[in-house]
Amino acid sequence: MKPMNAPRDIDLGGVLVDPFVRYVFLALVIMIAIRFVDGRLGLRSMFANPPLAEAALYVCILVSLIAFWL
Repeated sequence: MKPMNAPRDIDLGGVLVDPFVRYVFLALVIMIAIRFVDGRLGLRSMFANPPLAEAALYVCILVSLIAFWL
């Protein structure tokens, strides 16, 4: 079995950025795309509390990115 490679820190002008920050921004981009589609289809009215549903969806996307390492 091949050992898993750990994600490396990103060097931005001498500042090391943790890989978690990359996942947070990628999840944010995915969430913005989902919100756009959601707005076009009018799915927000299906939820009693749309901001809470969006927050839960963001957490699910973030956890999926971390667990499955895109």
